Amino acid sequence: MKIHIKLIQILMALAALSLTSIFSTSSFAQGGSSPVNSSLPTVQSQGQIEFLTGGIGKDESEAILKEGNSWPLMLELAQAATPRAQYISDVQITIKDKSGNTVLDIGAEGPYVLVKLPPGKYSLDAIYESTKLHRHLDIQKGSNRKITLLWPVAK
Repeated sequence: MKIHIKLIQILMALAALSLTSIFSTSSFAQGGSSPVNSSLPTVQSQGQIEFLTGGIGKDESEAILKEGNSWPLMLELAQAATPRAQYISDVQITIKDKSGNTVLDIGAEGPYVLVKLPPGKYSLDAIYESTKLHRHLDIQKGSNRKITLLWPVAK
C-alpha cells in the first residue's frame, strides 16, 4: 500500500512538471520573449517599413548590435567629442525612395536604428541640433549595412 501511495505521489509530481513545461512553452510560442532578447526595444512599423530604435543602456545596446546582423540597415548615431565620440539620441531620420517618396520619418530614441528596407536606392537625411547629414543608400538583397553618422563637435 505504501509503495502505491509513493508511486502515485511521484506520478503526480511528474504530471505537475509536465504541465509547467507545457504552459511555459505555450506562453513562449504566443510571444513571450526569450531572456536573450528581453532587452531589445519593440519593433515598430511605418507603412510597410519595420524599424526599431534605442540603445540606451548596455543590455539594450548589446541586444540591438546582435540583432542588427539580421537587418538590412543599421544606423549608429554619434557626435564628435574629445577624447572620443559620444552616442546621441533625438535625431530626426528621414529615408526616401528613389522616387522621392518618404518611406520612413522617425525620431531616434537612442544611438541605434535598425530598418528593414526592401532592396533599392534611397536617400537618408538625419538632423541633430539643426545640423543635417545626408547619405545615399543602396540596399542589396540579403545584405546588412551599418552606417555611422558622426556629427561635428558641438559649438
